[in-house]
Amino acid sequence: MSFKDTTTAKLEAFAAKTVPKLSAKVIAKVAGTPLVVDGRTLDPYIQLAANQSAGGPAMSTLTPQVGRAAAHDGFAATNGTRAAGVAVRDRNIPGPDGDLGVRLYHPSDAAGLVPGVLFMHQGGWVIGDLDSCDTFCTRLAAELGAVVVSLDYRLAPEHRLPAQHEDADAAWAWMIANTEGLGIDPSDLVICGDSAGGQMAATLCQRLRDAGQPQPAVQAMIYPLTDATATDGSIVSCADSFPLSINTMEWFFAQALPDGFDWSDPALSPALHDRLSDLAPAVIVTAGFDPLRDQGNAYAAALRDAGVHVIDRCEDSMSHSFLAFGGLSPAAHGAIGRVISDINSLL
Repeated sequence: MSFKDTTTAKLEAFAAKTVPKLSAKVIAKVAGTPLVVDGRTLDPYIQLAANQSAGGPAMSTLTPQVGRAAAHDGFAATNGTRAAGVAVRDRNIPGPDGDLGVRLYHPSDAAGLVPGVLFMHQGGWVIGDLDSCDTFCTRLAAELGAVVVSLDYRLAPEHRLPAQHEDADAAWAWMIANTEGLGIDPSDLVICGDSAGGQMAATLCQRLRDAGQPQPAVQAMIYPLTDATATDGSIVSCADSFPLSINTMEWFFAQALPDGFDWSDPALSPALHDRLSDLAPAVIVTAGFDPLRDQGNAYAAALRDAGVHVIDRCEDSMSHSFLAFGGLSPAAHGAIGRVISDINSLL
């Protein structure tokens, strides 16, 4: 099951109007027989959303423009309400090919210098925008007491890899150069992302290390892509999962990668880098119902074996994209809180 462009209105109405009125017991009943994969049981709120989303053409059959619109509307319905006490504003910063958009989140009660977070959103480098995980970013700012810089990086196929990585490099350099003006403590920096953004967090830390530049205090990767060559485990058992399926992943790769790109290149598969040591302490959180689950767990183990301090966990009942499901599922709301707590424990 995957996001469907023709059912976005149904999903939005379901998330905004139906869910708040139903008890957990009713949700479980309406969701149907619990979905169990690899000994894990899918959260009934997410299962019901998957049911509501089914029936239309798959993401892999859409144009990037239609896919972006469908994802934007779907995530708008499932994000939930912004956390209170956070000032939000958009601005442009210098990028490698013109201006880049960022969204800044400042905790309103910040006193003195606070941690700074560079966040990069999900979407396979093809879909997604500053709204995809907007509520998560407000919670990150409020609960971590941090300034969050969310990056609106360029998308494929208009801009193929490594454009997105170049944008991440530019945003990180800008944040480092402007810590004082942003009210950020330069010793408390976090690089964070989910899905493709999690891959960008991993590869940015590797590039910084390879260039002899300082690491952040924390790298946080939520259900990240780490090994595009993986062919077994959850790639198989979760191949048709909601909202990310193998067909959608292959569609993302077709849009985002230059012709002839080597999928084993560490620029795409950071787990295959020949050096995993000397990287920032890591938070890696995966989702039970996600084709990327096992490779994320394997990357956590490989980093630990290389001497990196790692906090890792699989949110067994969650699907891919759960950072954007806090307004849909109470369990997702709780999982998001644990992600933030894990990051905070390493600062």
